Amino acid sequence: MRKLLVGIFLLTSLPSFSQLLQDAQAKALISQGLDHLYAYDFKESMDDFNAVKAKYPKNPAGYLLSAMQLEKQYFPLNDHPAQSRAYLAFLELTYSLASEAYERNHNDQEAVFFCISSLGFLAAYENDYQNYVKAVNYTRKAYAHLKIGLRNTERQPEFLYSAGIYNYYRIVYPELHSVIRPFMVFFEDGNKRLGLSQLEAAIRKSTFVKNESTFYLAYVYNKYEGTPSKGLPYSEILVTKYPENHLFNMQRAELLTLAGQYEAAEEFIQKLEKSKSAYMMGAAHVFRGMREEFEKKRYNVAEAHYGKAMQHPWEERFTKDIHGLALMGIARIENRKGNRAKALNWARKAAEFVEYKNSIEEQKRLVNAYGK
Repeated sequence: MRKLLVGIFLLTSLPSFSQLLQDAQAKALISQGLDHLYAYDFKESMDDFNAVKAKYPKNPAGYLLSAMQLEKQYFPLNDHPAQSRAYLAFLELTYSLASEAYERNHNDQEAVFFCISSLGFLAAYENDYQNYVKAVNYTRKAYAHLKIGLRNTERQPEFLYSAGIYNYYRIVYPELHSVIRPFMVFFEDGNKRLGLSQLEAAIRKSTFVKNESTFYLAYVYNKYEGTPSKGLPYSEILVTKYPENHLFNMQRAELLTLAGQYEAAEEFIQKLEKSKSAYMMGAAHVFRGMREEFEKKRYNVAEAHYGKAMQHPWEERFTKDIHGLALMGIARIENRKGNRAKALNWARKAAEFVEYKNSIEEQKRLVNAYGK
């Protein structure tokens, strides 16, 4: 039940700015700030978001934008205690202002958006720290607001992102985690195909959730559909517009590698290495190892890259499965060397990390093969 609640809401945490869009200056500031944010021009985005807060001190928008900046600038937040505290403070203030606005007017769609957004971010943060009781409490609060969004996608295109994620996850999550199926009675029905189409529509129609919708549509095709090649057109949009964004570059490298397009992935792997982020560099070693193993057949080189990947940290949301790919790579190479017991051990270790559809299937196949 905990995993379902958090899984549904940790991806629905994006802001809406419907009322602010009536102000041309605020709209321009927010749009410009978001472009700076995704381009990793953090000083410029901070200036823009501070200007929004100065102009609208009682509106939750600027505070949520500042939280978003901290999350991206200090990735992962778990490694930055001071920024983590500031992040939580911004989110709590966002929720306080949004919930007050909602209590004054239950038809305030902007307030609904900010309640979903702040609570979603808070739930995701607590889940990363394994504070599951707090995470569930936040998601329970968020669900009441999310139901409003599900009914208002036509009136407010910014709702398409959270509605698309919910409709898709409501079906796919219990498919992958049968233990939570009995609890599904507590949630409104979903529709996987509708969810994907809503994410597509958000890319076309929304202003402020366009980039996140683009990213997570590629993410869904890779993680849950097991079709990384279908995610490539969406990741191309992002890396073309934001060539210095580490997360977008990592997703591009991952999708290309998993699709067997190793040469095309090289450009983005190099960017990960130049980022100097231990998390990105660890992922780069995995992708290089896979190319050496599957394309070049240089198994010693592949093993070295997988080994180096093991020396780098991983984080819960975006590099955990990649870490699992390294473990499975080592398992395959140990098996190739005739070390069946070691291969089985590494394959079993991978079970703690793999989360993608194709990775889960591969891990089970390896364990079955090496355990005979």
